[in-house]
Amino acid sequence: MTTDTLILTERRGKKDGILWLTLNRPEKLNALTFPLLRELRGILVDARFDRSVRCIVITGTGRGFCSGMDMSGAANPDREAPPPDAGIDAEGYRLNFRHETETYIALKRVEVPIIAMINGPAVGAGLDLVSHCDLAVGSTAARYQVAYVKRGVFADLGGFWSLPKILGWRKAMELMMTGRFMSAEEAHEAGLTNYLVEPDALESRTMELALEVEAGPPIAQKLGKTLALRTANLDFDSAMQWSESALPIAGLSRDSTEGMKAFREKRDTDFRGY
Repeated sequence: MTTDTLILTERRGKKDGILWLTLNRPEKLNALTFPLLRELRGILVDARFDRSVRCIVITGTGRGFCSGMDMSGAANPDREAPPPDAGIDAEGYRLNFRHETETYIALKRVEVPIIAMINGPAVGAGLDLVSHCDLAVGSTAARYQVAYVKRGVFADLGGFWSLPKILGWRKAMELMMTGRFMSAEEAHEAGLTNYLVEPDALESRTMELALEVEAGPPIAQKLGKTLALRTANLDFDSAMQWSESALPIAGLSRDSTEGMKAFREKRDTDFRGY
């Protein structure tokens, strides 16, 4: 494990294919800053080009998953202040926000499955982060809030897009319009998490799931995730044309041959990602 200030990174798994990322600002319940977002964005971009990465796990240090953006003024310590006569700096606001949006776009562009291991509160941008992951294992110590509405804004980091797809329209609207907290149990019942476990079982259950993902065929997993995202709003015929174009990439791979052979020989597969 490397001990970077803002994000701890570690390779785990039988093939070192699990990239384990831990947000590391426990004193702030892992609230996000622009330096942290820049670091996370770089890790995610690099992971897209690393064939050895088969799965990513995102979690937080201490008792919180992520409490959203740091509102204390530490979020962007390097921002250059506009001159006193600049008036309302809408362009600075827009460019400032890009630190956040570009990181969350990078998250959604990652092709391998991403698992959120939710150890504690996930609030605002933290809940958006959870909603953009593909799988989630939640602790009973977790709770969730669309905190933006309490600040006079909306779930601007994509929660408005992801949460209705996961929770359904009515539950998502309730949370987005009221900003009330949702318990771990309510969130699990609504479909936010795949598994809900006690805190002492969280890491082991997440690791079990990550190992299952790591053992799978990377090409097929990437294509399956990409198709699910890219065809979600297409008609069926158009979606099947995407499938028709993508299938040879998986079906003619060595992993496909291995899968068929392992099935016939009644043995475990050895998928290698080519």
